[in-house]
Amino acid sequence: MKNIFLKSILTILAFTFIVGCQDKLEELYQDPDGFSKEQADKTGGVSVIAGFFTSQLTRGFFLRGEYGAAYHQMRSGSRITGTGIQLYYCTDGYGLSYTLRDVEHDWGTNGFNNTVFNKLNNEWLTAVLWGQREYNLIPEADRTNLDNLYMNLLHALKAYAYQRATDLYDKVPYIETGTAGGLDGIKTKYYGQEEVYPVIIEELKNIEQFIADLELSDDEQASFNNQDVIFGGDLLQWRKYLNSLRLRCAMNVSEQTPAVTQTVISELNGKPLFDQYDDVAGLADIAIVEPSRLQRELGITRAFRERADECRAPKRFLDDLMNCKPVEKIAIINGESLPYFDGDNSETGLEDGTVDPRVAYIFSKSIKGDYLGTTHTWDKIDDPDSYFSKIMRGYYINDPIMTDPAITVFKYTYNNGDEIEIKLNDAAANDITLRDAFLLKAMRERCAQYSDINWTIGTDHNMVAEYNIRPQYNFDLRYPTLHAVETELSLAEAAVRGFGTLNGSAREHYKNAIELSCKYWYNLHDHTYSKQSIPSFPSNCAESRVNDRPKKEYDAATYAENAALAFDAMTDQEKVKAIFMQLQAHYNFFNFETVYTSARRLIKYLDDNPAGPYEVFQWKERMTYPGGIQASDPENWAIISPDNDPDKPVWLTGRTTKWKNILE
Repeated sequence: MKNIFLKSILTILAFTFIVGCQDKLEELYQDPDGFSKEQADKTGGVSVIAGFFTSQLTRGFFLRGEYGAAYHQMRSGSRITGTGIQLYYCTDGYGLSYTLRDVEHDWGTNGFNNTVFNKLNNEWLTAVLWGQREYNLIPEADRTNLDNLYMNLLHALKAYAYQRATDLYDKVPYIETGTAGGLDGIKTKYYGQEEVYPVIIEELKNIEQFIADLELSDDEQASFNNQDVIFGGDLLQWRKYLNSLRLRCAMNVSEQTPAVTQTVISELNGKPLFDQYDDVAGLADIAIVEPSRLQRELGITRAFRERADECRAPKRFLDDLMNCKPVEKIAIINGESLPYFDGDNSETGLEDGTVDPRVAYIFSKSIKGDYLGTTHTWDKIDDPDSYFSKIMRGYYINDPIMTDPAITVFKYTYNNGDEIEIKLNDAAANDITLRDAFLLKAMRERCAQYSDINWTIGTDHNMVAEYNIRPQYNFDLRYPTLHAVETELSLAEAAVRGFGTLNGSAREHYKNAIELSCKYWYNLHDHTYSKQSIPSFPSNCAESRVNDRPKKEYDAATYAENAALAFDAMTDQEKVKAIFMQLQAHYNFFNFETVYTSARRLIKYLDDNPAGPYEVFQWKERMTYPGGIQASDPENWAIISPDNDPDKPVWLTGRTTKWKNILE
């Protein structure tokens, strides 16, 4: 497997650097003076700067996933974007009240609200600064092609780190490119998005041009191939990544500086961009994490296992975006019309191109065999005709218990032979007209309280559709910190909003994004992991779910053309919202930050929030800083403390007023 090969490369590199001593490798990354360029040349011709470059690529939660951050993104990120449904916060079936809750403290002390900030100031910049100091010590005449290449790429990775951090916090401790910051005794200053973005946009431009002009010898290329664990030494892929990252940055500032956005898009004309389904800037956990510890302890799949309660599938993706529509029927019981859902249109729609193929790639069916998700808005039982109620009513509406007074126990048999029983109370047993209300409440509670799956993802007892564990538990998955689908959607939005047209129309880019996403998610099913492999699927997953592969690769081009026809008929605002939802559906649990930033910056243009925040949680405009800064750095705390407010929009949104949901 490709990432096993990458892991082997890293192992070889470690031995190259340290002549067989792991402790020495750690010293290299902690003390650049402990391993000089001269020593590196003597132990294999690999420079210390090359070591810093490879180290930077493998940092936790940088270009790969990480358990802790993924856990918080799923747990709390879903509550403000509706990526997955935590049903107990969307219905009264669990007994929770319809009251506003504080998502800020829900993220937890030292939780995700601090994660990116702490990573930036430790893991994400440390190797860059050590590499910079080493590079600065080399006389300019003695710097090799590879020294210059690695340092330029470290600068690019530094720009990426700042893009992520400033998106979430606005003001961040910025270190000027070319300096080693605190390693040279330079005190860090805080700068905001307005100052940081122009710098990184220009730097990415210059670095891409440097690589475009670079010629490596065969020996230099071979050495770079070994060090580059992301793109395997492919300079064209680096150019595509840098240009696509620059495009992301340009779109992020489009509300505030549309002229910059227009300039970047114009300058990208003729430049290579991510445009293939396997164009991914990311590293798989398995490339560097011990396989036996991956699923159990350190990988992103642990987050999926532990946060099973947010893996209910969203209606806003399945129904609203992907055209998987429920089949609604009405049963006349005791003279009353009772609506219910009797399956969906997926069987024929996947075949004829009217239903998005990703329905079968990203999600798993319910025990009834349909792809019906649940809503992110509050669903009350006093609305017996709600979306959720019609799903639940489909379980019992045609059972004899609804028409035979002698039957007082409802039995439902799962597809694996297990059976549940619900006994009517005395009132419903004696009055057949009360049975719908009784069974509806009982079934809603069963699903909302997760009694169907016992808080476990990957069983075959789920009463509503869930995310499919098979692609999510693909340990070879390169965490998509940036993907071609995002690039295509950025170009589509730019064309719709008049920022410029590049490589085709908005329609063409929208269509391309759907086809690329379909291909990406279909191929994530192509792996050999099982409950017996190392790493493995959790033992409590059902074999039917472990092997829940799509029957075939459906015709993405036909569906994408149908989606493009619908796109043609939309207003500009509707198109931009559709573009956002495609981005969110594609990344889902894999890239919360990008979706979160897009939602916040689009609120102004759309006059509403395109994400799916739960009604019972406050909207959060930014991440707050770690509390320790006040004591450790009072001078900079004075700069950032006025902005340390989750209700204050960040600069790139173009707003000064917080967006509020229905309960705020």
